[in-house]
Amino acid sequence: MWESKTMATLTKQEIEDILSKKERWIALSTLDPQGFPHTIPIGYFLVDDKIVLGCRDGTQKVKNIERDSRVSLMWENGRGKDRLTAIIFQGHARIVRDDKERMELKTEACRQRGEEPPENLSEGSVYIEVTPVKTISWDRPLKSRR
Repeated sequence: MWESKTMATLTKQEIEDILSKKERWIALSTLDPQGFPHTIPIGYFLVDDKIVLGCRDGTQKVKNIERDSRVSLMWENGRGKDRLTAIIFQGHARIVRDDKERMELKTEACRQRGEEPPENLSEGSVYIEVTPVKTISWDRPLKSRR
């Protein structure tokens, strides 16, 4: 799943290493009712081959996903055009509202952040679980120069 299909310069392991770092912010793009991209920054964590995002229920991104599950995620290091590393995922999103599943995801998020397990769920919270179907990545600095 992490293998890039086009323009591959990052290996599966490099992508996993990048996405597992502490700075866990990614841009999520959904499609609004008129078909335009709706892009927001959001925190994430990994569970198996899925990217999981936590948010409030009823937000525009949740409404957009309920209407059309196609999403895009973009991570980049922001180091400028000469040292830019970026990963784009295209995939399908699922809204997780089930309390048992939400607790499992919240527990995993806390574990990955080194926090104590949660005692309860935040009211009105949901998770967005993204299953990537295509990965595009590039790394501006040549690998041999790292």
